[in-house]
Amino acid sequence: MPKDLSKAAEGKISGGHFLARAIKAKGVDQIFTLCGGFTNPLLIACLDFGIDVVATRNEMEAGFLATATARYKRDVTVCVAEPSGFTNYISAVAEAHYAGDPVIFIGVSSNTHHFDNHGFKELPQAEVVRSMTKYSIEVNEAQRMPWFFDKAFDISASHPTGPVQLTVPINFLFTAQIDDKAIPGPREFDPKRRKVHRPWPNPSDLEEAVSLLNQAKRPVIISGQDVWHSGAEDHLMDFAARKHIPVFTPFTHLKSVDVTHPLHMGLLEYHQNPCSRLVSEECDVILMLGEKLAFPLNQGTAPLFSPESSLISVNATSRELSSNMLADVRIASDVRAFIEALDKSGDVNEKDEEWVRKIRETRKKSLQVHQRVLDDCDGPIHPLRLCIDVLGCLGEKDILVVDGGDIACWAEIAINFWAFEGRPLGGVFAPGPWEQMGTGPAFATAIQMATPSANVVLITGDGSLGLAPGFTPMETAIDRKVNVTMIVANNAQWGMIREQQKAMWGREIGTRLRDVDYHKIFEAAGAFSQSVTDPNDIKETVVRAVSHEGPAFIEAKTQGVASPITQGLIEMRVRTAIE
Repeated sequence: MPKDLSKAAEGKISGGHFLARAIKAKGVDQIFTLCGGFTNPLLIACLDFGIDVVATRNEMEAGFLATATARYKRDVTVCVAEPSGFTNYISAVAEAHYAGDPVIFIGVSSNTHHFDNHGFKELPQAEVVRSMTKYSIEVNEAQRMPWFFDKAFDISASHPTGPVQLTVPINFLFTAQIDDKAIPGPREFDPKRRKVHRPWPNPSDLEEAVSLLNQAKRPVIISGQDVWHSGAEDHLMDFAARKHIPVFTPFTHLKSVDVTHPLHMGLLEYHQNPCSRLVSEECDVILMLGEKLAFPLNQGTAPLFSPESSLISVNATSRELSSNMLADVRIASDVRAFIEALDKSGDVNEKDEEWVRKIRETRKKSLQVHQRVLDDCDGPIHPLRLCIDVLGCLGEKDILVVDGGDIACWAEIAINFWAFEGRPLGGVFAPGPWEQMGTGPAFATAIQMATPSANVVLITGDGSLGLAPGFTPMETAIDRKVNVTMIVANNAQWGMIREQQKAMWGREIGTRLRDVDYHKIFEAAGAFSQSVTDPNDIKETVVRAVSHEGPAFIEAKTQGVASPITQGLIEMRVRTAIE
């Protein structure tokens, strides 16, 4: 007769229950996965430990759901996959790596009995993703699974936060011969501990930063992603408001502060937000918090930065600071701890408000060129009009999720308009610096599950909607009755790529998409689905969708209009071409 796996012998525990118990001990009540034969022992154990299993249609979706939840909650999440699913979630690992999302990816692997002898689905998982994780290891003994999970949790949750990979051999999960209680040793650790370590700035470093800020006439703050992950956004904006220091956020990053705050000046980006040019032209001191001098900031060079400006970089570790060698002053500190220390010192002088007013006026003036779009109520829907009207339907607790190419850039300009409305918004979430298009549906679904009291609305394009896992999160939303609203701007093309091809080569190829009636697909799948073609109908359509019980989908037929960032990308490609 087959061995009974439903229960272990007296004093023993199954591997699946052993790992599930370690997960539950950390307060993790939910995992994201696709069911599989390799993962069954863990899934069954989740039933017994009250862990919610969010069952998806593919592992990439599971990875993005875990990533979005970790980013929104600023807490560790868990994604589980079997070997072939491990290769599917790698894109989510990259997204979490670049955005600093604390996700524990658990990949169940081939059993250890035939290690390095082409076992079933054998793959060196830990090696594959080591370059994009903070920690990547294969568990070497079933009894040590809680030990490894505890270490993975600590590493993922500590700043700078980020993903880890735990590879667990399948026979470790199926075994029922693990000792239920830890073997007595000289010392034991508490499996429930969740401490996040926050290094405080060196007093002399703090004094140097204060000295530079006090000498500054026109300083700015760059709010990086670790401002968000350290929970410092309110501290930062309160400090900026009292000292009259404008705040920018990097291009392609998650929104680390309130985008509607009067001191937030938008993206530090030359084309989408032209007031950014004042930073390179007139700013004398830049305080960069929790960020890297990477691609979104043009590696810290012109046209965003001037060599005449003094640059202060604050990062949680000396390893991060080593990549910011162009900074004049480098400070190792947790971002929130640094802001608290800076504020408590009481030594930073208030700045002349004229500098803030000048940036705000420049930002407002740059929007005038787009005003005609908002006044035009005829013809196909302009993507900017779509984004503006969607924002107009959101309340102060509601959340906007942005995805796609050109449509995401138009959404950024719409946010610039919205910043002058004086109306608060619950938050804006977008892909991180990895710029992984297709994340939007999973992000919106995850955030709506995490905050059921808010309305979560996604704006994406027809190109990014079709990218895996573009379609499947709506199936998850339907299955779990999630009240998310997804809006796709359909112009039947890969707009950003097409415009680049036309501008640089005068021809285009591979960028046209069939004009699919997506709303019919989602209606057939069971979602509340609508189509809108008239600009005057956008708000009414969105209000109807948002108020509907259950997931809703809107297809907006939009113009194919190149966004300002497309021109910026063209200039960048030409400038970096190797001749």
